Amino acid sequence: MADDWLTAAEAAARLGVKPETLYAYVSRGLLPRERPPGSRSSRFRRVDVDALRERSHPRSRDRVREVLIDSAVTLLDPAGRLLYRGREVTELAGTWSFERTAEWLWTGTDVPVPEWRASRSAVRVGRRVLAALPADASVADRLRTVVAALATTDPMRHDRRPEAVVVTARGLIAGMVASLDPAGAATPAGAAPASVASMVWRGLSPRTPRAADLALLDRVLVLVADHELAASTFAARIAAATWADPYLVVLSGMSALGGSLHGGASGQAVVLLRELVAGTPADRAVGERLRAAETIPGFGHAVYRERDPRAVDLFAALDRVRLPARLRRAVDDLVEVMATRGGPGPNVDLAVAVMTEAAGMPADAGEALYAVARTAGWIAHGMEEYEHRLRYRPRANYTGPVA
Repeated sequence: MADDWLTAAEAAARLGVKPETLYAYVSRGLLPRERPPGSRSSRFRRVDVDALRERSHPRSRDRVREVLIDSAVTLLDPAGRLLYRGREVTELAGTWSFERTAEWLWTGTDVPVPEWRASRSAVRVGRRVLAALPADASVADRLRTVVAALATTDPMRHDRRPEAVVVTARGLIAGMVASLDPAGAATPAGAAPASVASMVWRGLSPRTPRAADLALLDRVLVLVADHELAASTFAARIAAATWADPYLVVLSGMSALGGSLHGGASGQAVVLLRELVAGTPADRAVGERLRAAETIPGFGHAVYRERDPRAVDLFAALDRVRLPARLRRAVDDLVEVMATRGGPGPNVDLAVAVMTEAAGMPADAGEALYAVARTAGWIAHGMEEYEHRLRYRPRANYTGPVA
């Protein structure tokens, strides 16, 4: 194909070298070339040029490689905007429930939200599996386990029609949070099901929630329900591209989310906040991390150039609730230290960490909140992939020996 080949000028530009250097690569056997029949000009395979470029840059392994995929789900604007199917997430937060937001992500229509119910048998299976885990198993591990268990109770999980996937998604999320909820079995027949936010709260916090607490948690779930093509979403889309069922799509997303560079970031911010609440000065805690060449959890973002709109919204909401005095002082001191030194601004991971600490949730609760909320986004992206047949075939740049 024409796109597989580059002219000499194109190859030199791609390598960032002069034409003379390009032909030096050819003479040294570093870059193969070809002359089309009847032509005196040289052409180069794009894959060979890219392989040489990778070998020529020692730090290329650390470089972030962008992948572009057409999607109508979420717009992430580096200038500081986030839109779900054309609607600002900061406008949805505080006015739409998580359930309503999820339905919007899946269908792009704003209609009355039907009841989300998990079958009693599915919740029983989920709870039995969780009861067999070690008492100190993390919340994130519990969620991954329960999703795998719930899949075994759904004989219709391979139905990839959009309307069927939406039904599966409702039951999946309801089953996840109901299995964590210690209040009892699935919602009795005839009774209105509890909201996702209320079941998540009961599963993660020892405190009885106020209406303001549930509203704040619901806001968090809306704000982090999707974030364009994050690593976990890409993993979920790859699974969906193979026509894996929605449970496997979600498990793929959860697996990538579990990395310390992704979903674990809010837990690291919790550790930092706890140090400050215990009495460590903010400048010392930050300085120790810089000394160890660590990033400061809860600050900066790989995409947003200036501010994380989710953090701005959530911190404004946190300012309207009663936070423990020591926690509020710790946050203020930390933000001040970073700002004084010209550091990046706080991101949503820090805001989520503040919320979970104020609620008395475990240190890894942030990852669990992301997993529940992001399931809505993973399913939405998976539904887009179900329209295609295995449209990805990445190629490797082989760097090993050749016999």
